[in-house]
Amino acid sequence: MKNSLVHALMKAVEYYDTKTFHHVLRVMKYVEENGMIPYEQKANSIILAVLHDIIEDTECTIEELELSSYLEGCLLRLSKADDESYVEYLQEIKDSSKFEPEAYWVKLADMKDHLAQKETLTDKLKKKYLDGLPYLL
Repeated sequence: MKNSLVHALMKAVEYYDTKTFHHVLRVMKYVEENGMIPYEQKANSIILAVLHDIIEDTECTIEELELSSYLEGCLLRLSKADDESYVEYLQEIKDSSKFEPEAYWVKLADMKDHLAQKETLTDKLKKKYLDGLPYLL
């Protein structure tokens, strides 16, 4: 159960505010609809989509999630460290995409969702995501 979508959704409901919860559901939908993600990587990618902001943006700890070591690694990869620049963070996700492709797919879906939210997309955020995108592609 710990590496299941149900478990991830229960943690999301427990820790996210409504706005973030809706964001991760949209990211999950983008991941689910992405035909380029191989079937065998889809389930982990969907779980990560739901949890991708939980370490960075809430008080939840990695231990509380009780994930497999593989999913823990992917989730930590998706959690930008305070002392890390955004470019370094994106480059690390890209560089690790061969052995943690789920983190890569989720980050692309995350950026897509942020760029699609016209009501909250400021010029500063738009620049951040558009400038960062080439580091992943």
